[in-house]
Amino acid sequence: MGAPASACKTMKPIHMGVHSQPHPAPYELLVWAHSFTNGWPITVQVLGPEYRGLLLEARMFGSTAALGTWQSPPNNTRFLQCSGNPQGAVTHSNMELKTSLATYTWLPLSSGCPPFIAFIATVAHSRETYWLNIKSKILWRDPTATCGTEKFTWTATTVIGLLFHLLLLLSCI
Repeated sequence: MGAPASACKTMKPIHMGVHSQPHPAPYELLVWAHSFTNGWPITVQVLGPEYRGLLLEARMFGSTAALGTWQSPPNNTRFLQCSGNPQGAVTHSNMELKTSLATYTWLPLSSGCPPFIAFIATVAHSRETYWLNIKSKILWRDPTATCGTEKFTWTATTVIGLLFHLLLLLSCI
């Protein structure tokens, strides 16, 4: 039970004949931090109505690779190997209801940290009703982090991605 490894990149459930919901998700990813650094765990919660299915990853914008590792998944969830990482994602382990009281704990990479990350999720209320690409706020690598000493280069993809997130946030205000 849970998302298959083949869903890691697309975040799409393999529910035959069913498509994601076109309207905005009733769920939000609450992140208990503004930045990240190696060795410091980040707590994530899925706020909204009860849900049955979940696929949760940390990613750099524009990438499909799962980053970091998840710690001790809550009841009714389990790790999913994504991007070669046995703890690269969290998914549901059964169809029991999960609530916003469940907390998911993520640890950043110990080396090679990207300059920023966001959490991304697919949340299923039921087999027939699910939402793709629910994104958290962007978390920047803390200046004191020792996991990313490489110099950051602004690329067109990065700038466009950040502008898109900014416009999306502004439209919600």
